[in-house]
Amino acid sequence: MSERPSLTGVEALATVGQRLPSRHGLTAEEVAASQRARILVGFLEVAAEKGYGATTIADIVERAGVSRQTFYALFPTKQACFAAAFRAGASTALGEITEPLSELSYLDWRAAVTLTMERYLAKMASQPKATWTLQIECLAAGPEIAAMYHRRIARIAELYRITYKHVVRKEDPTRPELPDEAFDLLVGGMSDLIRQCLHTKGAEAIPELAPVFLRTLMALFGERDIPSA
Repeated sequence: MSERPSLTGVEALATVGQRLPSRHGLTAEEVAASQRARILVGFLEVAAEKGYGATTIADIVERAGVSRQTFYALFPTKQACFAAAFRAGASTALGEITEPLSELSYLDWRAAVTLTMERYLAKMASQPKATWTLQIECLAAGPEIAAMYHRRIARIAELYRITYKHVVRKEDPTRPELPDEAFDLLVGGMSDLIRQCLHTKGAEAIPELAPVFLRTLMALFGERDIPSA
């Protein structure tokens, strides 16, 4: 098993999670938003370093540069903080998928799903701490967080399912109908390989999975001429 990833910023949140200067001129709402973002960043980083179970509120507020009072004003529990961090991270990751697929009217679907895959994997590689926490620690944080993870996986599967049914088969109706579960198997298998990569090679190697993921996806979509990896 690999060591936990080294400290890096969580890009999806860090731009709004920087500590504020002593004179900032922000409103109370803007200050609270900055504090909340710093807490989420701090949680994702510390949980990746220490593991969810060993992470304490003291760890989080120290990393975020806020007080315990500030933490509890925003989150009643550590798990509530994880839930908020998961929603933020999942929203960022899903954006890498939904944006290219929403452009299918302008892009060939092959180009769109390729762009989807490459963006999604590159985003995870660029945020190793967030990726570790959202892919590994989420499954050790109790049923609520695990359920959020599985709903995210189901949402990704649904996006590919819709693409196949309403775009790929529309282009070529001779392609076979597929059971809904085929897309759950596809995305579940990809997720397992991502976690394996995190344990064995680290987040920076995740984009190396793109060729095999794309070949598998294209084969499922019934492509006859699949480029070699």
